[in-house]
Amino acid sequence: MDAEQFELSKSFNYYDEFMEKVLEFDNLTMDDYAEFMPKVLPVILAKGEKDPILLFEEIIDDLKGIWTASEELPFHGPWHHGIAPAVVIMSLKNNGYDFTENDVKEAFIRGLKIPAGGCGFCGTCGAGSGLGIAISIVEQSTPFHDKERSKAFSAVIKANERIGKLGGPRCCRLSTYTMIDQSIKILADYEYHLPRQKLIGRCDVHSLNAQCHGNRCPYFPK
Repeated sequence: MDAEQFELSKSFNYYDEFMEKVLEFDNLTMDDYAEFMPKVLPVILAKGEKDPILLFEEIIDDLKGIWTASEELPFHGPWHHGIAPAVVIMSLKNNGYDFTENDVKEAFIRGLKIPAGGCGFCGTCGAGSGLGIAISIVEQSTPFHDKERSKAFSAVIKANERIGKLGGPRCCRLSTYTMIDQSIKILADYEYHLPRQKLIGRCDVHSLNAQCHGNRCPYFPK
């Protein structure tokens, strides 16, 4: 997608039209996404990494070798919606906490229910919403619960507020790093302690993003 196509895409404010056109600009289709999605979960489940940031980065690196619809795995994409909460639960599992592969799978499946482009069309980032998914699994909450349900709401608010303050157009790397960082902080309040990597200047996919936020982004290499 070139700069002119990017600006033109802002005028497509109906969901189906937007998705069709932006994928067309990137020479992709929803079928490409649909074919790719089932390949993601097995990669996650095969990982033993305890650190959630390293776990996320390892998964993305592996997916680069599986993606075939274009020359490079896009830096954005709805697979992040499933990966983000699954990484949190998988990291908890790998650190010896009482979570199962079914919990990881549940997190991933729930995440994929959030539509592509949710940040612009639904008012909630897919990765940010993933923190609510992770907390709801930790709390084993359902729509019939009270305090547990409210804890998931609170987590999503914190993640989306931070992502919103960082601003800019979509960047799934920014959103996922932010969500994982927020999850580590929130889970510590629940007595779940996860390793925490330094995130400042960490991004290694900024060159793929023509609309990279640059120095506005804390993860952009300084």
